[in-house]
Amino acid sequence: MTCLLEDIRAGVYQEGQKLPSERELMEEFGVGRPAVREALSALGRMGLIEISPGMRARVCKLTLKPLLGEMRATLQIYSSSPDGWRQLHDLRLFFETSVARQLARQVTDDQLRSLRDILVNQRNFLDRSEIRSFAEADIAFHRALVEFMGNPFLGLLAEGFGGWLITPLYASMQVRRQSERSYTAHVAVLEALKERNPDLAEQAMRLHLEEMRGIYLVDLMAARAAGEGGEDFAPLDPASPSQPDEQEFPPLKFGAPERAPG
Repeated sequence: MTCLLEDIRAGVYQEGQKLPSERELMEEFGVGRPAVREALSALGRMGLIEISPGMRARVCKLTLKPLLGEMRATLQIYSSSPDGWRQLHDLRLFFETSVARQLARQVTDDQLRSLRDILVNQRNFLDRSEIRSFAEADIAFHRALVEFMGNPFLGLLAEGFGGWLITPLYASMQVRRQSERSYTAHVAVLEALKERNPDLAEQAMRLHLEEMRGIYLVDLMAARAAGEGGEDFAPLDPASPSQPDEQEFPPLKFGAPERAPG
């Protein structure tokens, strides 16, 4: 595999080009068919070549998708312990607060409108108690922040976090007031980005993630212990003192993004 990998890296085989047949590779490298097939299989798992039955392997365009699959599996296993869970959340806190801070310096009006559209959808899902769609929109908001940085390696981390968080997020969103808090925190992040204020954007993201960290852990452990979960939001009870006042969760402000003076 090392020799083939070096040939692909050196450009001996270009994107879209077919590799030699198995027999030709056996003769070139002086190995048996099992060794050649093992090498091709390994290169396929790395996303460097495409293997189809009855056809010669073909060099693919290099992407980070193979790494994403491995990363998600690793994160899911690692987060199964309390220590691993806390460490991953520490990593996420450092990562996403840094993203929010940097994005505040470079965000465009088009990107702000895209973020606003995500939150409009999230608000609609919340109002209709569509919990799965709300959770997916929640992750989409965080993913978009990273994608707007324009760095595929940062995007890989965001995709990994998204795959890892969907289960605990879905569990935590069973309680409507927690969903409201998450939505409101997203609005705060967006408002800070609209102001192009790095300190405010970092602070808004930090408050959001630190609040949700404890909620995720408690709710996920409870869901695992119960072994079941409902499909609908718990309804708001206006008479309950534990429910937040409605005015704490203002609707998303509409209108064209405005650039802060200076």
